[in-house]
Amino acid sequence: MGVCSAKKIPEDAGAGGIKIHGAPVSTNSLTCIILASDLGKGALEYCDLMAGAHKQEGFLKKNPFGQVPTLEEPDGFSCGESNAILRYLAVKHNSELYPVGDAKLRARIDWIMASWSAQVYQKWSARIYPILGFAPAPADLEKANKDLKEALDMFTGAFFTGSKFVAGDSLTIADYKVMPFLFGLSLPFAEKKTGVKLSPALAKYVQDAMGAMKTSGILTSNGGWSVKEFMETKTDFPDYTGTTLVVGESATLAPVFAKGAAAKDEKTAKIWGMPASGNSVAAILCAMDAGIGGMEMCNLMEGAHMKPEFLAKNPFHQIPTYEGSDGFCVAESTAILRFIASNYAPALYPGGAKEKALIDWSMDLMSGTIYDIMAIKLFYPVFGFAPAPADQKAENDATLDLLAKYEKAFLSGGKKFVAGDKISIAEYKAVPLLFACMQPSIEKKTGFKMPARMVKYVEDAMAQMKNGSFLSSAGGYSIKEYAASKE
Repeated sequence: MGVCSAKKIPEDAGAGGIKIHGAPVSTNSLTCIILASDLGKGALEYCDLMAGAHKQEGFLKKNPFGQVPTLEEPDGFSCGESNAILRYLAVKHNSELYPVGDAKLRARIDWIMASWSAQVYQKWSARIYPILGFAPAPADLEKANKDLKEALDMFTGAFFTGSKFVAGDSLTIADYKVMPFLFGLSLPFAEKKTGVKLSPALAKYVQDAMGAMKTSGILTSNGGWSVKEFMETKTDFPDYTGTTLVVGESATLAPVFAKGAAAKDEKTAKIWGMPASGNSVAAILCAMDAGIGGMEMCNLMEGAHMKPEFLAKNPFHQIPTYEGSDGFCVAESTAILRFIASNYAPALYPGGAKEKALIDWSMDLMSGTIYDIMAIKLFYPVFGFAPAPADQKAENDATLDLLAKYEKAFLSGGKKFVAGDKISIAEYKAVPLLFACMQPSIEKKTGFKMPARMVKYVEDAMAQMKNGSFLSSAGGYSIKEYAASKE
């Protein structure tokens, strides 16, 4: 189809043979398309979502979850999830966009990308996707705008230090992740339709980042199928009639963050969290097993996460948050897991670029697509962390479907774990969430029963974790103990 040939992408952009299956109006796809093109290693392979191409057998062999973007190498290797793809491209091609020699900068980049996905993306999509025709408009437009402002103001205050790019003075894969989304908000047409306007600082950032990316022109001109061109065809979408909000404002610049090597001989790192939090336990267990530290209680019920001393560590006021003995802090469970394994327990993040990409892909799915249903709709309501869903059976069925896809993508062919016969950080991420859903109170309250293969997966992984008992015993507040209190 014509949309595959972007006018602004050099003719040799696909010289490396990598295909990024996606769509030119999919911002998630564009993050990876632009990077692959800038590196001269690949280009867009059009996937017609409207025609259901992502649901066809050929595509599902590459990505059982039927999602774009999906990367495909000439040798048949494939990987999903934009963050995992961005990291894979940079690692494989030794790009300074994800610098090997700076452990703390890498962790910062990981935190930025994970935070965008977890804290900003859904609020962004609630305002932009309806214009594009990808989702219904929110019932309360004013609230949706306020939610987006809160998220982007917080993101700006956390990461923008006054440097040219989001992670400092040099372009990184974090910019390839963030900029395409902010570009959509920067368009006058988007402002007219949403009532949202980028702050001058973020507008300048979009200009600077686009200027540094060789093939960012695909965002503005692509034979009628760029984000800008496509959005501007939606003239029937009603204009916003309320007061325009400026988003991405911050009273102060983010503090300049530490760079360089991870602390040597770490023994007293703190993982701020709670033992009944699946996300926290992922990082806590990894730190304990790596012998570098353990849990430091952050009692959300008492508002400890909102105190100034905690906000200085993590402006998003969330757990888990890692604090090293040298004061270095990083948040988001996947970023913490990768930092610990890369610097203190390399056996938990084994192999080359491809092996690491599969681990990253699995963790991103557990943080997003799977978590949004399995955690939010199953054990969170039982634990009292979220309201019960309107249709519990539908959520149970959706979870079973996702877990079957997880098994197909990562545990087929006789594989015991995502990385083979030994656990990796993929299991530290997955097991606490799966273990929570295996508890008797969950089945009793929701009717959900964990598939036998996933039960075996959890049991095998826990057998290889030195401190797996933390899931069952933590002074009455472990996942198992807390779940039992809800029977």
